[in-house]
Amino acid sequence: MEIKYTMQGALIYATLSCFALTALAANFRSHARVFWWIGFITALFGLIYRALVSGHAPMQNLFEFFLCMAAVFAPVTLLTARRYGLDTLRQDAILGCVVMFPAGFVFSEALRPLPPALQSPFFVPPVGSYIAAYVLLARATLMAWPLRKKFDTMRFAAVRESVAVGFVLLTAGLLLGSVWGQYCWGTYWAWDPKELWSLATWFVYAASFHLWKR
Repeated sequence: MEIKYTMQGALIYATLSCFALTALAANFRSHARVFWWIGFITALFGLIYRALVSGHAPMQNLFEFFLCMAAVFAPVTLLTARRYGLDTLRQDAILGCVVMFPAGFVFSEALRPLPPALQSPFFVPPVGSYIAAYVLLARATLMAWPLRKKFDTMRFAAVRESVAVGFVLLTAGLLLGSVWGQYCWGTYWAWDPKELWSLATWFVYAASFHLWKR
């Protein structure tokens, strides 16, 4: 476990603290929302700071990947509340803590030279699609948990929409990633572990759609 005594670390721990306070204060909605939005702002600042000090889109490694994920939650939470009237603050705050913990204590923030392949203009679109997809699919899993005890039409609709959009983004990530691979390595598919896990995830959710239709 590595504690980061840097500006980047301070922003990460501030975000993590705000997400934790949101989860603890979820019964007091006005207080929870204040902590949530402060957490989102600090997560956004942390992402921007990383981009400035690295000089590139912060998507090079898992450390930066988790920073990006943390900055996506708040807009999706707001959209779910407005569209379906669901309060997902607590679950999203817990998920935010899960995402920020590895960034704060597991992965190194050390800057590394950007490999030539990651300097390609085709790099950001597939990675961005994967980030948004994994956030939506993880949220859908947590939103679906209460349905095992009590069926809720609005919650079920929110889960289905979240999975559908996440699936589309996952598909886009696979397709755009193949274009990126062809541009950089001369092949659309290299049997890389990341590619295989993404494809396995795609098959799981594709199967879920078929089961829902039955």
